[in-house]
Amino acid sequence: MSSTIAQQAAVDADFRNALIENPAAFGVSATDLPAPVEQTDQDSLDYWAEGVASVELYACVQSCSWGPFTAVCDGNTK
Repeated sequence: MSSTIAQQAAVDADFRNALIENPAAFGVSATDLPAPVEQTDQDSLDYWAEGVASVELYACVQSCSWGPFTAVCDGNTK
């Protein structure tokens, strides 16, 4: 089994299910699959993307500096 197929099977539940249903199509054995990683909890993701946590960030948008992965607020507006 190639490392690409192994990685994809570990992180992508849909791909893993397709591979388990027809392992011959991928040239692998279903018993050779690595353990899957835990899938994202949709409720938790919604909380951070659309829920209370994002409201707090929007509340101070006028005094925030945004980076690729961070939001830093100066505390003047809230």
